[in-house]
Amino acid sequence: MIKKKKKYRSEIVNTVIGEDTHFTGSLNTQKSVRIEGFFEGEIISQGEIFVGANSKVKANLIAKNVVVAGEVIGNIEAINGLEIYRSGRVVGDITGDHLYVEEGAIYKGRVNMDVISSKNDFEGPFKLIQQ
Repeated sequence: MIKKKKKYRSEIVNTVIGEDTHFTGSLNTQKSVRIEGFFEGEIISQGEIFVGANSKVKANLIAKNVVVAGEVIGNIEAINGLEIYRSGRVVGDITGDHLYVEEGAIYKGRVNMDVISSKNDFEGPFKLIQQ
């Protein structure tokens, strides 16, 4: 049996930029944010950033996790990971510990996965070699 991955965890989203909303500026939040409309500027979240399938975001994004199902033009720093779904398009550089790109998604930019994790017990497939 194949489990379908739930794209949005709505129970943890604190801020929503709605479908018919156009927002320009800087957004700083301690919680998660979901963009369904148009956003231009910068988003810094201590939680997750969800970019909905019909949304357009022209911004630099910084968050623990970023999920893109729409369009993002800008750099993304996803500390724990970035997920780009098949309807997603990302143009910009990305930095983070984990990258998941679903078949059919579009990505153009540079990837920097050479980030020292804050996790003391990192036991991933690659170990940090100290020189």
